[in-house]
Amino acid sequence: MRARRVPARQLLSVVLVAAVVAAVAALAVADRPEENDVPAVAAPGVLRVLPLGASSTVGVGSLGTAGYRLPLWERLTARGVRLDYVGSRNSGPDALPDGDHEGRSGWSAARMASFVGGWVLAADPDVVLLHAGTNDLLAGASARSTAQSLDRVLERIFAAAPGTHVVMAGVWAPLPRQRAARGELNTLLPQVAQRHRELGHSVEYADVSSLFPAGRTADGLHAGPLAYREIAGMWAGRIETWLDRRAARRLTRPA
Repeated sequence: MRARRVPARQLLSVVLVAAVVAAVAALAVADRPEENDVPAVAAPGVLRVLPLGASSTVGVGSLGTAGYRLPLWERLTARGVRLDYVGSRNSGPDALPDGDHEGRSGWSAARMASFVGGWVLAADPDVVLLHAGTNDLLAGASARSTAQSLDRVLERIFAAAPGTHVVMAGVWAPLPRQRAARGELNTLLPQVAQRHRELGHSVEYADVSSLFPAGRTADGLHAGPLAYREIAGMWAGRIETWLDRRAARRLTRPA
């Protein structure tokens, strides 16, 4: 009896799935996704954005807009970007078509570092919007320790998704009791971003220390609705600039 031939397309699918499973197995246990997720195949022309952080990523202070996620969605889609939020969490108002994110209220960057590799591997993002470190400072961590934690977060992100682009925002909460540490962190994080660029990673630092006045917070810590719109504008501007650079590089490639 002749052996049945396996179609080439089916064989390729089996190989790809096996490769993804092997990549998940290679991660440290704490870095693995919470569920047996594997990267989804993105539709052509769709930008996969992973909102990654703590309570501000969830939207505390303006749950009616999911923090910055709804105004960011509105701005990017109005400009023709086909957007797909990704992440293992989902929340937001009915007005937000896609509530996916990786926001963990109360989490420090130090705690995230043990899990972020698995989250990113499962989400397979084109862009990561990283905002962490506030809870580290609130818990008494030094600026240097917080910068080291964010350095590790970036290491895990790029190990899981080497081709992703990360926009790392500093601390936008006023933190009057941690003013000195907040200021020092603002000087350290550009150096962290530069180290990763020297390693060939695509990352930029956004100084948001004066993005909005303290009076625009909802509770003295979390942004209010107007401040979240300013945050959304900051993210959008960074994403649009990166998309323009990427398009220009493609146009200048030799045929």
